[in-house]
Amino acid sequence: MLQHFIDRFVQWCYYSQDYAFIRDPKYGVPFLQSAHLTGITLLLGTILALNLRLLGVGLGRLPLPYLAGQLWPWMKTGLVLTIVAGILVFLPDPTRYAHSGPFRLKMALLCIALLYQFTIFRATVRKDPESGTKLRKIVTASVSLLLWFGVGWSGRAIAFFQ
Repeated sequence: MLQHFIDRFVQWCYYSQDYAFIRDPKYGVPFLQSAHLTGITLLLGTILALNLRLLGVGLGRLPLPYLAGQLWPWMKTGLVLTIVAGILVFLPDPTRYAHSGPFRLKMALLCIALLYQFTIFRATVRKDPESGTKLRKIVTASVSLLLWFGVGWSGRAIAFFQ
């Protein structure tokens, strides 16, 4: 039943005139990919700044909870833009992506990174930076950076590996 639904959805994506503008290689695809990359830049830029601050590298005059409060809306904006544009990039050619190993890895890492970001990482940056151990901060930031850059690297690998 689920496979039948997926097959029908894939056919609809391929042949739907609703998404013809997205399949347009001259305007649609470059626009969507630009929006996706803009979202990634916002997302990874804010995550990088928060992780570096958590590691004690830069922005030391700003309390971590204050910085997190300032950057969190930008991070969420980047996340929403990335996901919406990513879905629209996926829809015209779902079979290509669904059968791609790097794409499946990207989706798995994205789910783990989101779960980590909105639980462990968020709780860590909202606390007083002096309350946690240095090792905990290093581990929290390192795991966050590995997950998010893993999402980005595996996304980039989609173009090179099937």
